[in-house]
Amino acid sequence: MYLTVTLNPSIDHYGRLAEGKKLVFNEDGSPAVNRLVSESYEVGGKGINVAKILHRLTGTDVYASGFTASFTGNEIIRDVEDEGIKTAFIDVPGSTRINLKITDGFGNETEINGSGPSVGNDDVERLISLLSGLDYDTLFISGSMPSNLDADTYYKIASSALKNEPGLRLIIDCEGEALMKCLPLNPFLIKPNVSELSVLTGTKLTEGSSKEEILKAAKTLQDEGAVNVLVSAGSKGAFLLTRRDEFYHADGIKGEVVSTIGAGDTMLASFICAVDRGMDMKAALEYANKCAALTAFTSGLPEKESLLLIN
Repeated sequence: MYLTVTLNPSIDHYGRLAEGKKLVFNEDGSPAVNRLVSESYEVGGKGINVAKILHRLTGTDVYASGFTASFTGNEIIRDVEDEGIKTAFIDVPGSTRINLKITDGFGNETEINGSGPSVGNDDVERLISLLSGLDYDTLFISGSMPSNLDADTYYKIASSALKNEPGLRLIIDCEGEALMKCLPLNPFLIKPNVSELSVLTGTKLTEGSSKEEILKAAKTLQDEGAVNVLVSAGSKGAFLLTRRDEFYHADGIKGEVVSTIGAGDTMLASFICAVDRGMDMKAALEYANKCAALTAFTSGLPEKESLLLIN
């Protein structure tokens, strides 16, 4: 069974400006009125996105967990449970955040993200205790943390889970120090994008960097403890460094980008699903790259029917 942890989930408000329109500001630089021509709402947070794709692809039991607060948190639980996903959230004071994500008439994206509720170390211990009573064999830890939590919070959650179940498969998709602190736990898979990989390794990388540069940086994280390293590279596709030192590249897929939000989460979830179906690592990478592209070409996360058409 899969379990995803999202410590700072959100309700994402997507808006789009008219074709050919840019975000505008007043002459003094202050915000001006911008009119959206379309809008929608999605329950989000990287781990929740992963849980949805896992459930849509497999139809098996998936747990989503983390922290929720107030009426926005209740809406997240309702939405996830309506999807058929089991929930194990801890209620905390404050309000679950709302993120505004605007795409202009040229396809450029702007995000204004809320900060979310304040979460204490005692809340983390409550979550760890709750998760210890669940039955799962694959743990996804994804996304940002509430700003007041220590950088080793993900390490605490993951290490506690591994103590309870030594054979647990651990998958990490977060940034910076939080990720680096988890590497000694030998996660089965980590999934930085190129920008995150650049920061983590102190190298200057872009989506146009050579395969050799991406490989060298990914190898640095593997040397720190990651078993497999999956690197999402936007329009350039994705790269995979395996535990056997195999290095694969899946080319970018051309299409009209609607929104890249959730594409990396789709890549991560679909890659693990492909591996669990018995695909080899190269085939799993190609499949995950196609699923991620489908997400980028779709408003919101793709539905089950669209995902299952990919081969």
